[in-house]
Amino acid sequence: MGKNIKRFSMLLVFAFITLAASMARSAETIELKMAHFMSPLHVQHQQSFVPFAEAVEKLTGGKVKIKIFPGGALGGAPELADSVKTGIADIAFIVPSYTTGRFPRTSAFDLPFMFDNAVQAAEVLYGVYDKYLAEDFKDYKVLWLYSCDTGQLHSVGRPIRALVDLQGMKMRAPSSYMSEALRLLGANPVSMPLSDLSMALDKHVIDGMLSPSTSLTDFKLTEIIKNTTQVDFYISPMAVIMNKGKYNSLPDYARKALDQASGKKWGLRASKIYDDYAKSSLKNLSDTGKIKVYRLTPEEKKKFRERVRKMEADWVAKNAVRGIPAQELMDKIHEFTAKSN
Repeated sequence: MGKNIKRFSMLLVFAFITLAASMARSAETIELKMAHFMSPLHVQHQQSFVPFAEAVEKLTGGKVKIKIFPGGALGGAPELADSVKTGIADIAFIVPSYTTGRFPRTSAFDLPFMFDNAVQAAEVLYGVYDKYLAEDFKDYKVLWLYSCDTGQLHSVGRPIRALVDLQGMKMRAPSSYMSEALRLLGANPVSMPLSDLSMALDKHVIDGMLSPSTSLTDFKLTEIIKNTTQVDFYISPMAVIMNKGKYNSLPDYARKALDQASGKKWGLRASKIYDDYAKSSLKNLSDTGKIKVYRLTPEEKKKFRERVRKMEADWVAKNAVRGIPAQELMDKIHEFTAKSN
């Protein structure tokens, strides 16, 4: 009996020690919530967000785990900046132009015909960030900045091979800036949720859309869109941001891992993913004959540029009265863009 009691006591002690060790390990594990509004099948989820989370976990020996919530689970596209600020999400992917007025300096990058590709746009973002854009993101810890591939003109009916072809066409616009640009070009811009695009295009409620080529595959529009015109119309600046208080509260090793796994190198990498995906998707669609691909001649593209040129001056005037060094910022953007060509 005494031996049994002693053995039972030892088992209890062992179980207690095991439980305590397990609880200690659990207490050491930090879980961060990362949110975005795209599908888990999206190229950025698979090739950018997941590898980032895996890198942080590896760098911390498993002590920091990032759980990704896709599909708007922690807030829709316009709400994610607030989701991070209020702590609903620790980290989130945002498109600044989706929250009108919150990122006024960064909105310079939403103007038409500024960049040739996503990598170039990301390089310029980093070139001007510290001096000109940081104030926009003062409430956050920025993990990385980047850009989508350039927006193109897609149509279901007549192809757009010249400015005259665009006249009167009903085109879905992705932002207020692009709505203005389309109006200046003679088209009729239409605001519409992405979820309604497929039916609207199929029923000819709209004639086409202005969007990156990657969206044709991402939103399953390759059976509806018949023509695409490569014009490199615009880019959308993007960012992965973190709750500043949460970042500052983390132990040194966790902050170090987050910094190592993100930053400019990751922003350029994410931008290149978009550029490469756009090229491969477009080539595949062209090779299979699903979509006819056109490119504006230099003369026609010049006509497009001239029609929307006033938007830059309007942006400078509008933001200068807010105390933003708008003209200086615009000059620097052009300077860095020229260097990256």
